[in-house]
Amino acid sequence: MINKELYDFIIKGHIEKSLYSTCIFLIKNSKMEILEETLIAICSYIGTFITLRDIIKLNDIIITLDKIINTEKLNISEYLIIVTKMCILCNIHNSHPLTKTGIMPVAKLREKILDVFSEEDKLSSNGILKFEQIIPPVDSEAYLLSIKIITAFVRIIKILDGLSSEQTDNIELLSTKFKNCFDYIIRKKYIIETKLNPNEHDPIYFLWGFVEILYSHEEFIHKYYTLFSHNYTKKLKKDRIGLLYAVTISIVYSYKRFISSSWNQNELMVVNKTKEISHNLLKQVKSDLKQLNINHSNHNSDSDSDNGIDNKKENKKVDGLTFIWDYLPKCNTNKQTQEPIQFNEEIIHISI
Repeated sequence: MINKELYDFIIKGHIEKSLYSTCIFLIKNSKMEILEETLIAICSYIGTFITLRDIIKLNDIIITLDKIINTEKLNISEYLIIVTKMCILCNIHNSHPLTKTGIMPVAKLREKILDVFSEEDKLSSNGILKFEQIIPPVDSEAYLLSIKIITAFVRIIKILDGLSSEQTDNIELLSTKFKNCFDYIIRKKYIIETKLNPNEHDPIYFLWGFVEILYSHEEFIHKYYTLFSHNYTKKLKKDRIGLLYAVTISIVYSYKRFISSSWNQNELMVVNKTKEISHNLLKQVKSDLKQLNINHSNHNSDSDSDNGIDNKKENKKVDGLTFIWDYLPKCNTNKQTQEPIQFNEEIIHISI
């Protein structure tokens, strides 16, 4: 379960309301699992539109969120900083929106990735052995399909690895194509049984298996999987699937790190200001909640909802929040073209 109000505040980039609402969770400290689920869902949402140029920022958020979820000590400023960073990325998208992954018609999606799946390419025996944990039994209908998919992914990686730093457009196009491949496989709902999850035939387990087999040593890639798996149930799939989209961009980043830019000075100024005011903000929200409870008690009114602070209190400015609101950067981002990159290389044999 996620908190829809906080979720909406963050994806709309309403940093002031997002921080205030987060403080309420941190003060009450009784429904932290809802806060955690909401923040993971935000990462998934960002994953549907994140670009290669900004992926290092999402990697930072992913690693930090995993850390604070798995740390017993509650660090207020870390939660508020991560919410601030989420708002910044959402504001970048809101200012210059890109088509989100997961909404393109499947037929059109197929056209964009069809050239990846060449009948000429073959996975080596060593490659088959390396991926044996996610390749179905030989007598399975999905056996050849799984090998074809793995071969296509390896082909993308080989071509990516051969691109130079001057070929940034092709690198970005390739990252989009890789993400589209994952999207297509998920939405086609192929039935692929794996040894990793023998009772689950959803292709997401096959895709995560591919990622983990090759990239579990990369913390910023592995943490996408750990967040996806955190208290996972099938009902959470729609709120987590964007993490699988984003991990494809993170994989491309692992080969071409120069193309992504970290937080700029304006963004860091906002983050640092959040840290500076976090203590005073928490005190202000505590005061507001206390006053609200007193007022409710005096008027014999209904108990307050989780985020039902009245407008007068919600709009009350803590010194520094106005600064953040006014200076939240509206950054330019380059739009990625949707034109497919053509694979002209003749790769007959792929080894791993």
